[in-house]
Amino acid sequence: MGNSKPKQQSATYLSSTVRHATDRERDKRTKPAALTKEFQTIDFDTVDTSVLRKYKRVYKIKTRSKNADREELVQAISRHFLNQAVKEADSVTCFLYAIRHRDSVMRLPLNV
Repeated sequence: MGNSKPKQQSATYLSSTVRHATDRERDKRTKPAALTKEFQTIDFDTVDTSVLRKYKRVYKIKTRSKNADREELVQAISRHFLNQAVKEADSVTCFLYAIRHRDSVMRLPLNV
């Protein structure tokens, strides 16, 4: 008789644990992605103007005027930076490659 109570308690504990685990899984699936992830942005106001101009040239960002002032550059570059899609697999691969080889030339082809 003493053995039946621990089995009942363990069965109750097990079912409540499973219920809590499934509730957590459901909550993860139903939460919007914006609430579960934090995005870190760069303050382009602190970046040197020459760097902003080079970023604009490299990524071929269009601005209203060819010689845009600093504010216009910051707005255009911030907009461009936030709209970039990051391929996680490529980022991790490049990071690991850079750590392993520690050279400045990347010999690993990317599927862009």
